[in-house]
Amino acid sequence: MPRIFNKMNSTQWFVCLWLTGFLGLALIAGVFKILLYFAYP
Repeated sequence: MPRIFNKMNSTQWFVCLWLTGFLGLALIAGVFKILLYFAYP
């Protein structure tokens, strides 16, 4: 593990996890939207 993770406090961890989860959900939603667009022209 890089040392940068050891210096992060709990608030920074929370923000990083929240942003990662939000971006992941946005990416999945975008993929589904594209699939639906091609499935039902």
